[in-house]
Amino acid sequence: MVDRLRLLWNRPLDDGDRLRLFAIAVALLFAVAATLSLLERPAPPQSAPRPETSPATAPTAAEPLPAPASTPTDEGSRTPVPIARTDVAASKGAARRFLAGYLPFTYGRSPARRIPAATPVLRRRLKAERPRVPAAERRRTPRLELLQSHSIGRTRAELIAIVDDGKRRYTVPLELARGRAGWQVARVGG
Repeated sequence: MVDRLRLLWNRPLDDGDRLRLFAIAVALLFAVAATLSLLERPAPPQSAPRPETSPATAPTAAEPLPAPASTPTDEGSRTPVPIARTDVAASKGAARRFLAGYLPFTYGRSPARRIPAATPVLRRRLKAERPRVPAAERRRTPRLELLQSHSIGRTRAELIAIVDDGKRRYTVPLELARGRAGWQVARVGG
């Protein structure tokens, strides 16, 4: 019996055998892919019914924003911290003030001492690393197109600015820290 199976296994394939083996292989691949996709699918989020908001109970600027639903990641699960809208507005305001001085500085049109809302350490670093800008670059006018908050906490914030200088569009990552002087940019760039 074993010899017959060995002969069957080692015999040359006919055209009909190849077609059947191909169909079996395709069916197995689809079955494995479907099984794996079902195993990797996250459970649907369970949301609590939201109460109706009336003008008397509408949130004010000092109230914390509702915490977003977080999903577990490879690093683990995050516990969202409610952030006051005033923190979001203040951090974005500081970033806008910083960029109003920083963008002309990067195009060689302004000194580092004129950059507001920067920590003293960052200002010293920018003074030491003055950019070398070609004349063609100096003529461009950088404009802040969008300021996106990546993450904002009680003492740290990460924002991303999208800037357009007429020739190209680029992003400027910003890291802000809140201290005695309020929100200030502590790091710029990646």
